[in-house]
Amino acid sequence: MNFAVLTQISGILKPFAWLFGVIFNWIYELLCLIGIENIAVTLIFFTIIVKMIMLPLTVRQQRFSKLSAKMQPELSAIQEKYKGRKDEQSQRLQQMETQEVYSKYGTNPTAGCLPMLISLPIMFAMYRIIYAIPAYVGRIKDYYSVIAEAVMNKADYSTVMAELATTVGVPTAKFTEAGGFSLNHVIDIMTKFNTSTWETLLSKFNFSSAELTGIHESIDKINHTFSMGTLNILDSPKAYGLLSIAIIVPILAVVTQLGSSLLQKAQNKTTTKQNQDNPMGQSMNSMLYIMPFISGFFCYSLPLCIGIYWVISTVVSVVQQIFINIYIERSDMDAYIAKNVEKQNKRREKLGVAQGNTMSQFSKAQTRSINYDQVKQNTTASYANISGSSTKNVNKKVNTKDPVTTEDNDASQDQTTGSDNSSFAKGSLSGYANILKKN
Repeated sequence: MNFAVLTQISGILKPFAWLFGVIFNWIYELLCLIGIENIAVTLIFFTIIVKMIMLPLTVRQQRFSKLSAKMQPELSAIQEKYKGRKDEQSQRLQQMETQEVYSKYGTNPTAGCLPMLISLPIMFAMYRIIYAIPAYVGRIKDYYSVIAEAVMNKADYSTVMAELATTVGVPTAKFTEAGGFSLNHVIDIMTKFNTSTWETLLSKFNFSSAELTGIHESIDKINHTFSMGTLNILDSPKAYGLLSIAIIVPILAVVTQLGSSLLQKAQNKTTTKQNQDNPMGQSMNSMLYIMPFISGFFCYSLPLCIGIYWVISTVVSVVQQIFINIYIERSDMDAYIAKNVEKQNKRREKLGVAQGNTMSQFSKAQTRSINYDQVKQNTTASYANISGSSTKNVNKKVNTKDPVTTEDNDASQDQTTGSDNSSFAKGSLSGYANILKKN
C-alpha cells in the first residue's frame, strides 16, 4: 500500500530526514547544473554519500565483530563450565565471569548494538525521503505544483482526487482540510500516478489550452526526472511483469544480499563454527540465506527507487566491509584492546567504581575449591548431628570414674572442641572458608 507522504516527517526522525533531505536536494541541484536531471542518478550518489557518513559506525561495528570472535572461545568455555547448572548461585557466578571477560577486552555486550541503534533512524529517514522526494526537492515539487494548482481551480477537484487516490492506493482518511484537499495532499496523490492515471486526470477536467500546455510540460519533466531508461522508478517491478527488464532490480537485490551474507560468514568463521551447536546461532545462520530472498520480494513489490537504493546500499556496504576488514587485520588489536581497557578504567574512576574483579576472582576460587554436590548435601540436620555427637563425647569424658585433674579436663575439652571444629570444617561452608584463609 502507498502512503501519503509529501508533508515532511515529524517526530524523532524529523532532524535526520531534514538533514538528508538537504543533502539529496544539493546533489540533485549539482547534477542539474551539468545537465543530469535524474532522480535515479541522484539516488545512487546520495546512497554512496550517506554510507560514507555512516562509515565510522560501520568501522565500530566491524571492530566489535572482530573482538567478539576473539572473545568467543573464553565465553564458550564459561558456558560449558556452568552447563546444566540452573541454581541462582551458578547463574550469578556465570554472569560475573562473563562480565569479567568483557572487562578484560574493554567492551560490553551492548557495544555491538549501539551502531545499529544509531543507524536505524537514519535508515528510516532515508526511506521517508525516497518515498517523499517532492517534499524535499524543491524543483520537483514545483513541477507537481503547476498541475496541482490547475486542478485545485476546479470546483469538484476534491471528489475527483479522492477517487484517484483510491485507484493508486493512497489513503485519505487523515486529509482533514475543510473545503477540499491542500496543495501538499494533492501532490501526495499525484506522486503515485503512472501514465494511465495522468490521462484519467486530464479527462476529468476541462482545462484551458494554457493550462494544458503547462500541465503537459510538467508531466514530461516529471517523467524524465523519474525515468531509468524506459522505466519509471516510481512504479514497482510487479507493475511491469516478470518478463520486463524491471525484474533485474529485485534479482540484483537477492544476488548482492547473498554476496554480503557469504562475505560476512567467511569473515566470522570462528563464530559460525561455534554456532553450529547453538540453536539460536543456527537460526541466525539460516537467516543469512533467507533474508536476501525476502529483500528480493520487497524490491519486486515496492517502487523501483527502493530497490535501486537497496542494491546500491548493499554494494557499497560490501566494498566498505572488504576495505575495513583489511584495515582491521593490519591494525594492532592488542593496542586497541588496551585502549578500550584504559577508557573503561577512566569511566570507572569517574563513577567511583573500584578497579579489578576481586569479588569475581574470590567467587571463582570458592567454586573451584568446593565440591558442588557435597555442599548441596550438607543440610542443617547433618550439622546438628555432628554437634550432638560432640556433646555426648564431652559428657562422657567429664563423667568418667577415673580421677581427672583440671588440666586433664581442659585438655580433654580442647581436644573435644578441636574434634568438633574439625568435623564442622569438613561439612560446612564456613569451614571451607577457614581452609581457604589458611591456604
